[in-house]
Amino acid sequence: MTEPTVRCPRCDNKHAADAPTCPHCLSIRRSNAVMGVALVMLVILALVGWIGTLALT
Repeated sequence: MTEPTVRCPRCDNKHAADAPTCPHCLSIRRSNAVMGVALVMLVILALVGWIGTLALT
């Protein structure tokens, strides 16, 4: 017996009908969140470095 599937309206991927959300879209959102956090951390590190250089000169 085959498992019932549905198509995601956002990415047009097939996934199990009993899944709460599309796993493909969920993984993209997780990747975007990780990249966003990394970007914020990079900006904070750059600001702290810049302020540190100003304080040492």
